[in-house]
Amino acid sequence: MTTTFFFFLGFIILLLGGGYTVTRKYDYTPKNALMKKSSDLNALTYQYNDAIVALENSYKMEKKQQSFWNVSSIRRQYSKRYQALEREYQGKRRQMTRVWEQMNPAWCKARNIWGWIFTIGMMGAFSCCSFSMPFEEDEPAVSTVSSSTEERYWNAENIPIPHLKDANQYVSNPDHVLAQNTVDQMNVTLKRLDTELGIESVVIVVNHIENDDPFRFAQDVGNKYGVGRNDRGLVVVVGYQDHSINMSPGRSLEADLTDAECHRLQQQYVVPAMRAEMPDSAMYYLTEAIYATMQKKELPEMSSLTSQSDEIDNEIIATTGLYMLFMIAWIAFFMHLNRKYQWLAVLGVSGGGSWGGSSGGGHSSWGGGGFSGGSFGGGSFGGGGATSRW
Repeated sequence: MTTTFFFFLGFIILLLGGGYTVTRKYDYTPKNALMKKSSDLNALTYQYNDAIVALENSYKMEKKQQSFWNVSSIRRQYSKRYQALEREYQGKRRQMTRVWEQMNPAWCKARNIWGWIFTIGMMGAFSCCSFSMPFEEDEPAVSTVSSSTEERYWNAENIPIPHLKDANQYVSNPDHVLAQNTVDQMNVTLKRLDTELGIESVVIVVNHIENDDPFRFAQDVGNKYGVGRNDRGLVVVVGYQDHSINMSPGRSLEADLTDAECHRLQQQYVVPAMRAEMPDSAMYYLTEAIYATMQKKELPEMSSLTSQSDEIDNEIIATTGLYMLFMIAWIAFFMHLNRKYQWLAVLGVSGGGSWGGSSGGGHSSWGGGGFSGGSFGGGSFGGGGATSRW
């Protein structure tokens, strides 16, 4: 969102250039005239400040000489005298300022122009800062697709198995938790796991699992469909909104993919990514890690996880910081101009005395060719594997 800031900065530069161009002919106002104006106003202020001090001293002395019952009356009298002095001072000050402005109309025009430029800059900064703030969508795009099925609870009887229709499909994603690109990349890796290592697999990613039991779901799917030739099958079940995952290897695969190994892969890849609300990263890296583990190769490194909310927070901080820097520089520029145009050069009568006066301021086939339906190898599952939650 910083693009908006730089467009805004360009606008401010044009605004400043225009301001200097328009007011260039007004720059001749002599410094001594400004100094004289300030000096006269200060002299007037000091004069009335002295009068206020004298009035306060007089009030204190008279207060001591009067009885307790007369104090409120004296306070009222001195308050009226103070208010009269303040009105007199303000009247003379306005008169002096009016006369000076009549004698220096070019200065007044330049003062008004630069005052409006400063105000437009501040208002523009606040408006653009608000407009630049990123807004987190109430629901990610995938949730819109899955909203109609989010309350469905899946089990081995109702879960669709894409491999039975297409030998190249290993991932069941009925609730569209994962993006299609992620599913395609996982299918490629899982195909290699099957053709190169003889490990048939099914990966199921849904929102809700019946009875919130991913272990029983994985075991039932593995045994019902006989996933894995020679009992070398693997079923992975994820309940995204249940915050659970189970990895269940077939009986003959348990020695190569132990319970401890399954747990470690879940904790290293799935749990942190799911906590960051990145299911695509979680399942993509888990699939790659399973293949690397079976190939006895180095495990993939997961890229830095940053949740959507973290990205938004960082963007807000960056955007706000830019506008804060601008406002500081803008105020400093305003204070520099104030030496000439005196928007803040307001000296007033000192505060009133004790009587209360005051003054303002990412393929070959599995069991069949092409897009024909596949079949599983009749594998069985004996209860090995691991379950994790996040």
